[in-house]
Amino acid sequence: MTAEDLRDRLLASAAGLGWEAELAPDLVSRQFRGRPDASTAALPELAYGIRLGAYPVIVAPITLGTKSEMLDTLRVLHSQLIIARSYMARDEVINAHIFLCAINPNPDADWRTVIDIAERDESVCRKVIWVPDPNNLDQSYADFRARTFLAAPWEGVAEQHDAPLDQVQGLAETLLIRAGLPKAVAPIWIEIVGQAAEDADTMVERLVQARETPQ
Repeated sequence: MTAEDLRDRLLASAAGLGWEAELAPDLVSRQFRGRPDASTAALPELAYGIRLGAYPVIVAPITLGTKSEMLDTLRVLHSQLIIARSYMARDEVINAHIFLCAINPNPDADWRTVIDIAERDESVCRKVIWVPDPNNLDQSYADFRARTFLAAPWEGVAEQHDAPLDQVQGLAETLLIRAGLPKAVAPIWIEIVGQAAEDADTMVERLVQARETPQ
């Protein structure tokens, strides 16, 4: 798998949610917006810019090698994101992400530790790394997607009709009864309070009356 494959899967996932999903090559430009000269910073050779709904994303590969090699790649991507910010709207900056496709795992390197460090470090932006499972690409991508803003947990939940949407009433009744209100009066109080159109004085009178009226 390549970063291009990850890019295409991300675009498809966003489109499946009904979001606008498009290529955004300006996010991997070598020039700051409004400047004619290219940045002198080291920048990634192979990276893609995309916009998924409100989220600007840089997609790039990362070789699963030594800690030093992987941190060098992340520093390069951070430099690219700094340039990319100049092409983002102000409210997009906080939503910026870097999604990485892991390639060429070195069995002798402790790359899993570096992945953990990279994903917990949000000093520049949030980063999430996909380590493709060649034996089950779709599931490994689904697991990756579930850790991102593209997660759609409702897809795996069976549809339920006539489900109770308001569980607060039962809790309120329990607390009122626990506080000493008679069991028969608690639902009356909840009904009265739920009638927000009443003025406060009228509501208090009705609460007192319900409390004093024999049930």
